[in-house]
Amino acid sequence: MTSRRNAHVENVRGVRAELLGLLDGMDYCLDWKPEPSAWSARQVAYHLLDSPPGGMHQVLWGMLSGDLDEFELWSDLDNMTPERLAYDLEQIREDIGEFFLAVEEALESVAAEDFDEKSVLALFRSRGTEEVLTVQVLLERFFDRHWRVRPLV
Repeated sequence: MTSRRNAHVENVRGVRAELLGLLDGMDYCLDWKPEPSAWSARQVAYHLLDSPPGGMHQVLWGMLSGDLDEFELWSDLDNMTPERLAYDLEQIREDIGEFFLAVEEALESVAAEDFDEKSVLALFRSRGTEEVLTVQVLLERFFDRHWRVRPLV
């Protein structure tokens, strides 16, 4: 396994542990919001799991296979469905586990050269911009920037 792949797998595992840790004990307040415009823990979880639509693992598989040329990304979608609103914490944890397993499986198939050579056009619809993203950039942005909990200091 390449050192970059190892680093990404470890990062994915760390993010998974952080996310599951943040949800510990939240059964009773999954839908609580500190103010009406804020998101609940449930909304944040499904925003992360399903952005881009279908999940990041689907984008990775598409990039690696060459079957995906572009994907759309809309900011600020919580990806809630009536079914997801009814899920208990255990089901949310299962969805998180399945997602991260799928991401790790995709990472296992990344060859060293794929990180910089495989790419896809990302259409950022909310901003009206587009950008070509390599596997490396996609992983950095979605796990190092978008997923990680950062202190507000």
